[in-house]
Amino acid sequence: MTLRLPAEMDEALRAAAAEDHRSVQQEVAHAIEDYLARRETEEIKSDPETLRALAEARESVRAGDVVYGVEAARALVRDRDAS
Repeated sequence: MTLRLPAEMDEALRAAAAEDHRSVQQEVAHAIEDYLARRETEEIKSDPETLRALAEARESVRAGDVVYGVEAARALVRDRDAS
C-alpha cells in the first residue's frame, strides 16, 4: 500500500513513530487500529438498545448473577438440570 501524506503530516508521523519506538508502518497500523476502536465505541454509545443491554449486564454483575469460569458455568447447568 502506498500512502502519500503532506510533508508536515509525514514529519509528525515519523516523529511519533520514533518517540513510540515503532516503525512508521507500525505507527500507521496502530493509529488505524485506534481509530477503528474509537469508531466502534461511538457506534455502541449511539445505540440505545446496546446501552440498555450493557446497563442490564452491569446490574446482573452487581447482583451477583454472573459467574466466571467453565467450572462455575457447569455447576449452574448441573443445578438447573437437577431442579
